[in-house]
Amino acid sequence: MIHVDRNIHPQQVPNVINLVTPKNTTHKSITENDPAISVMTDLKKVTPFTIESSACIEAINNKMIACGVRLLFVNDPQGNLAGLITTTDIQGEKPLLYVTKNSGSRDDISANDLMTPLGKLEGVPLEEVKKAHVADICKALKECRRKHMLVIESRAEGKFIRGIFSATQLSRQLGTNISPSYRAESFAQLNRALA
Repeated sequence: MIHVDRNIHPQQVPNVINLVTPKNTTHKSITENDPAISVMTDLKKVTPFTIESSACIEAINNKMIACGVRLLFVNDPQGNLAGLITTTDIQGEKPLLYVTKNSGSRDDISANDLMTPLGKLEGVPLEEVKKAHVADICKALKECRRKHMLVIESRAEGKFIRGIFSATQLSRQLGTNISPSYRAESFAQLNRALA
């Protein structure tokens, strides 16, 4: 049994009150000459969020909002890493194209239907990242035409995704837009890009 020896007295919150915020609320300013490792989201320090491959679009969106992320790793039914899914995948044209091609409704679409499988993702070895600068990462993101790039660590027991680079995060930290080149994934997108 828990013994309570002090009383707590809730009070009405005043109409005028302020929030306590951290002293440094801005993102650390970086330059293209800074070490690339300093802007990598290190999965040894930040827990990656996952979702099951059977999850519907609404569940994916809700989890992204709840976790404050724009990317989720997707696990297959056995719990193995199968790919990743981003907000662009669920909010862009992919759902409409999938429904048009396969019939059904948006509610029938799962993470498995929209994710980018592991075999179609680009990654850079951690050893290269340790020697690179931010400018190198920006260039690589543009060349692979993705908003995220994975960092692969080789260990005795196998290969692991150690980190992630985000074009959005880098743009915010650099104070400039480093959006990757446009990658058309359908004829409709290609026609709009060329128009």
